[in-house]
Parts: sequence; C-alpha cells; structure tokens
Amino acid sequence: MTENHETPDRALGRPRATTHDVLAEIGVELFTSRGYEHVSVQQIADAAGVSRRTFFRYFPTKADLPWGDFAREVERLRGELALVPDGVPLMEAVRHAVVEFNRVPPEAVDQHRARLGLILTEPELIARSQVKFLDWRGVIAEFTARRLDMEPTSFFPELVGEVALSAAVAAYRQWIPSSDTDLTTFIDTAFAALVDLDRLEQGVAAQLSTRLDPPAGPQENHDHRDNPGNAGEERQ
Repeated sequence: MTENHETPDRALGRPRATTHDVLAEIGVELFTSRGYEHVSVQQIADAAGVSRRTFFRYFPTKADLPWGDFAREVERLRGELALVPDGVPLMEAVRHAVVEFNRVPPEAVDQHRARLGLILTEPELIARSQVKFLDWRGVIAEFTARRLDMEPTSFFPELVGEVALSAAVAAYRQWIPSSDTDLTTFIDTAFAALVDLDRLEQGVAAQLSTRLDPPAGPQENHDHRDNPGNAGEERQ
C-alpha cells in the first residue's frame, strides 16, 4: 500500500519539497501565519507534500527548520572570510565578510525577515540559537586565530567571535521592524562601531594577554614596610 501525500497545497500546484530551502520556506510561512507553537511537524510535512520521515531527513527537530541549511551558510561565511586579502585589518575583514554574508536578494527579503523574527523571539528557537550560533562564532574565531597566530579557543579569537556575533544580532533586531532599510546597512554600521578592535593586530593582543596570565607563585616580599630592620632604620 502506497502512502498518499496529496494535500490542498499540492493540488494548487505547489511542488513536493525536496530541499532544505523549500521545506524551510513552507515551515516559516506556517509559523508566521499560525504561530510557531501551533504548527506541528506533521502539518509542515503535509503542506510540503512529504512524509514525516522525509522531514526528519532534512531537519532533526522542528526548531532547526527556520535555520534552513545552516551548515551550508556557515561554510559560506568561511568562504567570504577567505576572500578578504591578508592586508585588510582584522575587524575590517570581518566586517566586510559579514556584510557580504548577509546580502539577501530582493525577492527573499520578506522571508528572511520573517525567519529572523522567529529565531530571535520564539523561546524554543532562542534556545536553539545558542547551538547554531556556536558554529557561526567559531568560524570568526578561526579566522581571527590565523590572523593573530593564536589558538581558535584562546581568549582574543573567542572575544572577536562573540563581539562579531553580538554586532550581527543587534543589527538583525534593529532591521526586523525597519522595512525601509537594507540589512547590510545595519550590519555595516554595527561593525563600523568596532573598528578599535583592529588594534589587536598591532601588538595590543600580546600586551593585553599578559593581564590574563596566571599569577606567579609566592615570592619573597622585599617591601621595606615588612622588614623590621628597615623599619628600625627609619625610626633612627
């Protein structure tokens, strides 16, 4: 007995969803119109004309769906960073790559705004973003580590990754309700405020790193205030 996947959407000419992008687009439309909590995986699968099994081949959970093929997007960000010439200062390089990464075709702007609106406001999706953004942040940290000749998990690469992510998320939040301004304008403006971080490449990272070194072991205190002999000499 074969499974019948025909739905009203299919009858209206909607093709069966067979990619991350198409399935995510259908899901975001349903989340936006009905509310995230009121849409089940089965309803998404029915609207897409696929089985639940097919849905879970693309997305491990409902909360992953608004992200689309995020692994591909993370690799795209890595590619944008790789295209920046080595002579471009660190934060200017990150700024350029993140701006290019966030360029959205005009026909996809509404869907992208709806997607980000869900990700940044729905509690379950906010929780999921902690996992998703870890990979995004990691790409920035890896790039920074190469520039600073440090390990990706050391303090300054992690700092730049966190700061870059915070700048991008702040830009997303401002852009979502601002339909008359391009997303890249918000992204570029956010990163323009971070230019002082370029000084990390000018030896500041090495200087500041000394503040983070573990304290030295106990040493003999030669302060004359603790030396009875000196104290006696001062009283004479």
